[in-house]
Amino acid sequence: MVEKTYHDSREQQKRIRFVLGFLVIFAFVIVGRLFWLQVIKHNYYLKVASVQHWARDIIPAKRGKIYVKDKMSPNGLYSLADNQTLYLVSVSPEEMYELTKDDEKVDKKGETADKLSPFVGMEPPKLKEIFDKNHTYIPLKHYLSFDEAEKVRKLDLAGVYVEEEQKRYYPEGTMASQLLGYVNTEGEGNYGLEQVFNETLSGVPGISKAEVDSGKKKIAFGEKILTPAKNGGDVTLTINRDVQTEAEKVVKEAVEKFKAENGSLIVMDPDNGEIIAMANFPTYDPNNYKDVKDYGLFRNSSVSDVFEPGSIFKVITMAAGIDTKKVEPDTKYDDTGVVVLNGYKIMNSTKKAWGLVDMTFVIQESLNTGTVYVMNQIGKDVFYDYLMKFKFGQKTKIEQPTEGEGTVYKPSQTNDHGYATMTFGQGITVTPVQMITSFAAIVNGGKLVQPHIVSEYTDLNGKKTVTDNRTLGQVISAEASAKLRAMMVNQVVKGHGKQSAVKGYKVGGKTGTAQVPDKKNGGYDPSKNIGTFIGFGPADSPRFVVLAKIDSPKGLAWAESSAGPMSGKMLDFLFKYYQIPPTEPVN
Repeated sequence: MVEKTYHDSREQQKRIRFVLGFLVIFAFVIVGRLFWLQVIKHNYYLKVASVQHWARDIIPAKRGKIYVKDKMSPNGLYSLADNQTLYLVSVSPEEMYELTKDDEKVDKKGETADKLSPFVGMEPPKLKEIFDKNHTYIPLKHYLSFDEAEKVRKLDLAGVYVEEEQKRYYPEGTMASQLLGYVNTEGEGNYGLEQVFNETLSGVPGISKAEVDSGKKKIAFGEKILTPAKNGGDVTLTINRDVQTEAEKVVKEAVEKFKAENGSLIVMDPDNGEIIAMANFPTYDPNNYKDVKDYGLFRNSSVSDVFEPGSIFKVITMAAGIDTKKVEPDTKYDDTGVVVLNGYKIMNSTKKAWGLVDMTFVIQESLNTGTVYVMNQIGKDVFYDYLMKFKFGQKTKIEQPTEGEGTVYKPSQTNDHGYATMTFGQGITVTPVQMITSFAAIVNGGKLVQPHIVSEYTDLNGKKTVTDNRTLGQVISAEASAKLRAMMVNQVVKGHGKQSAVKGYKVGGKTGTAQVPDKKNGGYDPSKNIGTFIGFGPADSPRFVVLAKIDSPKGLAWAESSAGPMSGKMLDFLFKYYQIPPTEPVN
């Protein structure tokens, strides 16, 4: 007897629906995945395929040069910042393999490390470790010579590349280094003009693309695309190479002679604000910037550092008094040797009372009580207005990074005593470049000029921009300027500026010996001072203003013996170098 098997049709339909549902869902997943890959991610995979199909090389742009004026050069310019063509060895560890006949990859990292080791200064195990940990592009060794680069090329190692690179080169070593700054191994300008004009100097790298085969070899007749590099623009300075050399010599000799902490010297054309020289010591060699331990050496102290100016500031106070006609060079007052304000005594530096003296004598003997007298004649508000006219407490916008601003108090921010001390350069801070700019205005007929180091520069498109030698405003009258020049000539002839005199020339100037605040204990440090002298000449028609500054010279109490001679030496050189006829008979 045969048994009949009965099937439940409802169960079968249920199973069929389940299978059909699964197939529909699976189809949707497949279609969705294809849509994601081919539509949504189309551009991404197109780029991936393009990268795999193309080899790309970066064409480095040549960095622009920085020129200074030079009499002996054929075109009157000399490059203080130039370039050397050297070579970079870089690697791509993911490419360090060899294909067998069966298209299997054989790892070559160990062999590559062994062969490359002598050229990059690393032991093979260390190199192998780097290769194993990294898959992408790695720069291994900068600045190989041509011969070294050729030897690496001849190794013909997969994943090893040799490329040209530019190394910044400073042919004069330490000259104007704090003005220039340096360029690091990444090609970025640091400090100085290299930082300020980094975008202009750097240029824009180019790109060379070529089709490659599956072994990443360039196809001989494949398509090639070239985007040329744009070389960086050049920058030309107002600095004169010979004057800069002399300025650096003078400041170095003074710092070493007096065992000072540091020193600065600036030469400016008072008519247009051009900086002819700007020197600081100690300094550094930007070719070897990595050897510098004290990062403060990178800073251009002539622009960045603020200090209490001391008695050189008396000329600014006197300028306000004479310009307002509240005092004249022959205006007299009774110097009792002391002024008491808010319970505090203000005395002359020699603690001497001179009796009935005039304003010319105040500058000659540098009397503190005399400038307090001037401020009392004009009032604190007017005195503050003149400080603003001279733009103290503001950046000059000279072409240097990290410029100092200095500190100027409004009349409402301090008492009478505090404001009185500002008249002779205490309780106020300035930068050297602010001070020389203010003196340029005082001796040039009263015009405040824009100080600048850059004469012209060329952008990436070859457009040349010439610096506008603009006047920022008339701060004192031409009449007041002439009177102040005469008062400062008298300071050199009869006063504390005798050691800044130049044989055969009438010159003027003002000494300043400033106290140094004691940051630890408050008050002023009795063991330190800052000596400053600002000189100019020829006196009747000034061609140059010179600021000499020396910090904490040993065994010297007054700037007349340190900064004064620095200014005199520099002016003597300038008159001879520019062949300026003598203005006085030589005894």
